[in-house]
Amino acid sequence: MHLSGTVVPMATPTVGGSGDVDVPTLERFTESLLDAGVHGLFPGSSIGEFSSLTPEQNRTVVATVTGTADDDTTVFAGCGDTSVEGVVDNASAAAAADADVAVVVAPYYLNTTQEGLEAFFTRVADRSPLPLVLYNIPPLTGNAIGLDTVETLAAHEGVVGLKDTSGDLTYHHRLVRRTDDEFAVFQGATELAAASLDLGADGIIAGPANVFPGHLARLYEAHAADDHDAVARLMEHVVAPMVSATADVPSAPAIKHLVAVDGTNIGDALPPLPTLSDAERDRLERAYGSVVEAIEDGPVTQ
Repeated sequence: MHLSGTVVPMATPTVGGSGDVDVPTLERFTESLLDAGVHGLFPGSSIGEFSSLTPEQNRTVVATVTGTADDDTTVFAGCGDTSVEGVVDNASAAAAADADVAVVVAPYYLNTTQEGLEAFFTRVADRSPLPLVLYNIPPLTGNAIGLDTVETLAAHEGVVGLKDTSGDLTYHHRLVRRTDDEFAVFQGATELAAASLDLGADGIIAGPANVFPGHLARLYEAHAADDHDAVARLMEHVVAPMVSATADVPSAPAIKHLVAVDGTNIGDALPPLPTLSDAERDRLERAYGSVVEAIEDGPVTQ
């Protein structure tokens, strides 16, 4: 299995404040991402508010996306939990729903060591029916997956890649260099997309792809075709405005609002995430408008 391309860490459509999954809207949202040409879907992501949903709700999200996706699109099922049993149960449910890989975030809340992380991921990989993509996001988990730990885990036949949202380009470069070509490295900090692809990353897992999926898919494809002018235009006119607008607000509420502005109401973010202020909504809408204007005026697509 070789994983690559632009993957969408999907926002989750919900009804009210209960966390009940809006299944019909999720199906339509999934279809719109597929129609835009993305290469992978990641239900149960951080932007998808997996930590605010029950295990059953998360499983509904994964099953809905896999049931809607086509055979050409890889489904990265979010299977995060703080216990080995919880992750294995999530991965088993994702496998039953025909997901392709299980994304497993570093366990959070309790601080641990690299030895503890290695033991955790190894025990999960030994029992998971799906291959694992590790998820390194130390600002949220408090537990960074060290390079030596990744290199050790990459030798396990059940560990096939890593999503890096550390924001550390040096770590990312070393990660690419210290793992073999079959181990897929994805950049999760979209502002580093072009730089990471230049360094040999296999793809991007990009929050803005919820809003501009076709353009983020095009960014990966343009890079693969050595069309560096197109990459530069997409970074300047799509990625930079979106990253800048969402930098000072929680990602899930920001992305959910932007998806609604784009035409698909997927509900508000769930507690403990906040409701956006009018000023925050206005800033997001102005950034969205600037991207749409650039697309319509031609700088992005020339």
